[in-house]
Amino acid sequence: MSHQTGITASQNLKAFFASAKADENIRAIKVNIDVENELMEVASSYEVHGNWEDDYDKAVLPMLVQKESCYVIYRLDTKTDLGFEWVFILYVPDFCQVRDKMLYASTKSSLKIEFGSAQIKRELYGTIPDDVSLNGYHKHLEAESAPAPLTAAEEDLQFMRKTESFQSIGVDTKHQTMQGVNFPLSNDAIKQLQRLANHQTSYVQLSLDVEKEEIHLSEYMDDIAANELASHVPESSPRYHLFLFKHTHEGDALKSIGKGFLKGLSYLQIKLWVNVSFSQRTLPPNIFT
Repeated sequence: MSHQTGITASQNLKAFFASAKADENIRAIKVNIDVENELMEVASSYEVHGNWEDDYDKAVLPMLVQKESCYVIYRLDTKTDLGFEWVFILYVPDFCQVRDKMLYASTKSSLKIEFGSAQIKRELYGTIPDDVSLNGYHKHLEAESAPAPLTAAEEDLQFMRKTESFQSIGVDTKHQTMQGVNFPLSNDAIKQLQRLANHQTSYVQLSLDVEKEEIHLSEYMDDIAANELASHVPESSPRYHLFLFKHTHEGDALKSIGKGFLKGLSYLQIKLWVNVSFSQRTLPPNIFT
């Protein structure tokens, strides 16, 4: 910004901007900073010869000088009520002086305001010519339209939600949208689930044996409080947890069985998670009633 660097546009640059925006023959304008006089000056320009894509590399790339920072303002062929739309390019080579890098970065806003920010459709930054070439410009457009990258945790969560959309949504749901897998329960697991359904035990933990394609009993507790559940959740292995929740509602003592797939999920265990999720249908049908 100008109040940070003290650098302003020269009268010559202001006049050139005005004529370039009125003249349909100007395709590109190169601007340099005159450090000694603390002014932004017109370095060169390029006239229109073809459409904006045909002219782009011919106009922009020759304006770039090794180890020399510069601005390039490039005119597109699209228009708004204010006139043609322009691309604002800041070119700062890796091997230019550190002072130049800071100076051009901090003066950018002043130049945009002087030119007219409303007519700048897009900004482009580069440290090598390919960054600001026509190919680099198209890559920039693709990156702008792409969704923001997800973290590993967000990717896992997204995958889980998509997978859950194929499962039954309740005990009364009749429609089945995906066949999935159907792993049988071991005898021990069936026994403890039946006890849980009859409120004879408080907690059942199930695991999946992928090789044998079976669901096994991992642990059960006849009496456990809700605040003790966390200590029974493995840190590195996915499990199903079924818990008899004893509580009161409007003065009535109730016992509800809740299920959960808690903790222990990592990216490498997603396949196992899918198998566990689709094996829900093998549980006794009346266990949650």
